[in-house]
Amino acid sequence: MLESRLPNPVSDDTLELGLDTALKSRAFLMQRLSEIVSWPATRIPPNERELAGDVLVGLLRTASVEMRQRCAERLAVLVDAPKTLLRYLARDTIDVARPLLEQSPALDDSDLVATIRGGVRAHWLAIAGRRRVPELVAEALVRTCDPAVVEAVLRNPGVKLSVQALESAVLQSRDAPVIPDLLSRRPETSPAQALTMFWWAGAETRLQILRRFAVDRNVLCGELADLFALAAREDWADPETRKAIALIERRQRNRAAAERSPFGSLENAIAAGAAGIDRPLIAEISYLAGIRPQTGAKIMSDRGGEGIAVLCKATGLKRDSLRALWRGLRRPDGDAENPNSALGRVMLVYELVATLKAQTVLRYWNWSFTTGANPTDAALMDPADDSLEFSPAGRTAALVFGHR
Repeated sequence: MLESRLPNPVSDDTLELGLDTALKSRAFLMQRLSEIVSWPATRIPPNERELAGDVLVGLLRTASVEMRQRCAERLAVLVDAPKTLLRYLARDTIDVARPLLEQSPALDDSDLVATIRGGVRAHWLAIAGRRRVPELVAEALVRTCDPAVVEAVLRNPGVKLSVQALESAVLQSRDAPVIPDLLSRRPETSPAQALTMFWWAGAETRLQILRRFAVDRNVLCGELADLFALAAREDWADPETRKAIALIERRQRNRAAAERSPFGSLENAIAAGAAGIDRPLIAEISYLAGIRPQTGAKIMSDRGGEGIAVLCKATGLKRDSLRALWRGLRRPDGDAENPNSALGRVMLVYELVATLKAQTVLRYWNWSFTTGANPTDAALMDPADDSLEFSPAGRTAALVFGHR
């Protein structure tokens, strides 16, 4: 009697059939929902689309990669794809997320930034390859400090770079040789950033920087012509005005220094170093050239030597004096007409850069190296410090002298 009231036992075959039916129904449901959320706005209201997307997110957690890929490919062309579903798939494995990250118009800046913060390199590279990358997204990509990602960002003409992204890229450029070359070609890069990177850029990039960012200051000199006489009448009492004028004025050599110098001229000082130029002579040459000794020391020790060409052209030195300075610094001699030799590259820069433009470059280096901080102080400064945001001279000094 008791046995007759017990339910009939379920066989193993019945369990397998039920599971198979459930899996098929789930697959059918996911397939239909992925189609529904991809319908145009004329077929489904926005709120209903979002609801369908929320349901689909729960189902996709256990779906196959192929199913998630098909869903992502459908959503990639939608302007009004469900946000929750979109963000979920954008952080999936790269095979699923790629079409969304590379082309989805529904992913806004905040969606992309959130994906960058929660993603990995493959996701970052996919976003960096989008046709249009806004400033906030580009900045988040650059701040990953991944060399491959930063390179992809800088190579993409559809990227718009913020000042913060540029400064971060300049900071990273010391350890990534390709970045200075790419930055020197970007329209957003400023002269200050380019002339700072000059010190660790390769030979071709240095030439590109000098060609593009060396200017002649005609407007500044013309508009501020009255300032020089006014400052002279005040006996140059204001130190900040003196520093600014040091960047703007046209006259490069220091006449007062020449009157005091035992050599009498810059050419004579260089000729006196035929047997070798030591630190005191470098300081004397610097004073005669109208720059500070720390600026002169940096230029004389420049590994490539292009900085020496800029110094000589800016101060009106002839080719013979350039060669004498080169030999006095014990630089490797070579064919001056061969651009593949060190001396040949220096001579090429000397010939290509106009005197007024060379003066601008030399004066910027001198201003930035000596206005922000002296080399000892700069070595203790962090170029990534936000307090240097509005101090381009301080940031340049920290980058050039602070790298160990």
